[in-house]
Amino acid sequence: MKILFADDNPAICSVVAAKLRNQGHEVVVASNGEEAWQLLKNSPIDLLVSDWDMPVLDGLNLCRRIRQNTIQRYIYVILCTAKSEKQDFIVGMDAGADDFVVKPIDFAELGVRIRAGQRVLQLQTELANQNRALMDVNLKLSSAYATIETDLKAAAATQLSLLPQTQAIHPSVRLDWLFIPSRFLAGDMLNYFMADQQKLAFYQLDVSGHGIPSALLSVTLSRFLLPNPGSPTLQITPQGTEATPPASVVEHLNREFQNTGDNYFTITYGWYDVLTREVRFCQGGSPRPILIPRSGTVEQIGRGGFPVGLVPVMQYDEETIQLQQGDRLILFSDGITECASLHGKRYSELLLLDLLRENRDLPLTELVASVKNEMEKWNPSQNYSDDLSLLALEAV
Repeated sequence: MKILFADDNPAICSVVAAKLRNQGHEVVVASNGEEAWQLLKNSPIDLLVSDWDMPVLDGLNLCRRIRQNTIQRYIYVILCTAKSEKQDFIVGMDAGADDFVVKPIDFAELGVRIRAGQRVLQLQTELANQNRALMDVNLKLSSAYATIETDLKAAAATQLSLLPQTQAIHPSVRLDWLFIPSRFLAGDMLNYFMADQQKLAFYQLDVSGHGIPSALLSVTLSRFLLPNPGSPTLQITPQGTEATPPASVVEHLNREFQNTGDNYFTITYGWYDVLTREVRFCQGGSPRPILIPRSGTVEQIGRGGFPVGLVPVMQYDEETIQLQQGDRLILFSDGITECASLHGKRYSELLLLDLLRENRDLPLTELVASVKNEMEKWNPSQNYSDDLSLLALEAV
């Protein structure tokens, strides 16, 4: 180990240096504190044995200078002194000394104290190495997280692009929607489209779980349900291509999506006849839709049904309702009704019914906005534990 010994007495320097070299150490000597300071700044020395009383700069002020300056390594300081009062040791420790040797120097004792200093410096080195390793790991993790976050944002943008791009899909109906992912990606999805010339198909679905697996399945389902050739939403009849009955669509989904790991999903799928204003819909375990008639009682309709993707053979039922001009139908995910406040209290279907009842006379867009505002008031942090989605349909 390289040791700096500082003392203004050349004889003592010579004797101590010889003893320490015999113990296997490399020794550098200085005749005062200033000379010692210059050596410490310019040489890789980690342990200093210094006399307390020296000219130019004494050992006490040398300690202070070492601790007050930004040397990038820790220097272990042992002060040699004839002082033996408790207060002297306190002053030395306050100045930055790590240990003391009382004069005249006992070389066995000095050796023990140097070995103690070596252990401390070794621990310092190990901690520094561990900190550097942790910093390297943190930098790599930060870089990886930044890459993942960028990819997730890109995926989220792609998912958002699958949502309805227009509200004015047919003059006989108004539509609006709410979609708030709890994370970058959502397990919820909703859409509407003209399945044929007379029927506007619509759905709102919610994949179980959270994160990427749920989002991947929701995106897959949204692509699967688009009215393309081979889609379960369309059927070939002697009259041409027509919208598939809602129950048949849900049964088809149940058969196709049995092997999706731990994920299943709930869905309300239906269509609206733009000529007759008739609505047919099928529920697969989703919350019961809310009917808001232009006049009359705001209520939930439907029977709930069974989640999709759990049981290979399952028969699903349809509901049929007749809308009048101005009537509205609301589909929503349980992320809304189970949204937790900052105090852990959950929202509920009753509160949602009350909210929609109070705001039933608002234009459809403002009615949907009132649900969003209610959620933000219910949980001001907007740190939702589940996705929030809602689809609103109004007969014109």
